[in-house]
Amino acid sequence: MRGLPWWFWLGVGIVKNWYITIPLAITLAWAAWHGETSLGGIRWVLIAAVVFLTLPFPAGALIVLYQSYDATRFWRTLDTAETISDLPLPAGSKVQFADKAHTIVVSIELPHATEILGMRLTGTLKPWKRQGNAVTHWGGDLHGYQIIDGLPCRGGPYANDKSGGVVFDRTGKIHRFTLGAPHELLGLKLSPFTTVWRGNEKEPWSFLLSATGAYIPVLDTMAPGGVTIDVANNGQLVRIGSGHGQTIVVRGVPLNSKTFVLENNVVVSELAEAFAVAGETRPIGTKVRIDMVSRTVSVSP
Repeated sequence: MRGLPWWFWLGVGIVKNWYITIPLAITLAWAAWHGETSLGGIRWVLIAAVVFLTLPFPAGALIVLYQSYDATRFWRTLDTAETISDLPLPAGSKVQFADKAHTIVVSIELPHATEILGMRLTGTLKPWKRQGNAVTHWGGDLHGYQIIDGLPCRGGPYANDKSGGVVFDRTGKIHRFTLGAPHELLGLKLSPFTTVWRGNEKEPWSFLLSATGAYIPVLDTMAPGGVTIDVANNGQLVRIGSGHGQTIVVRGVPLNSKTFVLENNVVVSELAEAFAVAGETRPIGTKVRIDMVSRTVSVSP
């Protein structure tokens, strides 16, 4: 944009300040029209000024029309049902591409609620993860409450991700969803509106708890709402975290959920408030260890 000539920016300024330039051009045109005999050669100066002030408007209109036409080359509306990026799409779907060759998909607007890979989806599908130019994970909105792979999934969008209410891969496996009903996963009884990230052998499952929180059996305590709990495939609690630093009480000790790790039955975290540890009142932020087997609490080095 910085390489554009000065006259381009002058034209932009004239168009942006139309509420000044248009009345001025009308005034100058009126003066030139009615001053044909009295103004002499100055009349041609006024006419030139009118042309100078009005020319950017049709030029700008032509640019807008061209851009609108050119933008249509990045869109394609399907006349018949077709599979694009491994997704079976119905006729009427509007596909936006990042290139004129139509090889890189940007978004897909569904014409109506559509069954895709075992899910009934609605609205706009957006790429969530790519491998090169190929989309490996999609984001979209479920059309109402659905049970997918035995999981009760809430319909609609997700406030924390504009890509959509669910994230799924090319095989139809959902990787992120929000519970639409109470459900037990990996030994945790989770309430509706809990957001679930699917784990695997390498990465744990993640549960962003709803406002009601959840009972954590291994800690024998309630985790507050807004806390994220990471649990391995074998059901072992890995960590608890929260960007808001809610307090979670373990063995009577108030701990900060921002820094909470469980390893080998030992909880390591920071005090959420001043608290007596090992016979001495420790200030907020003190790092402590809680042995869940022996129930001993000590200051962590």
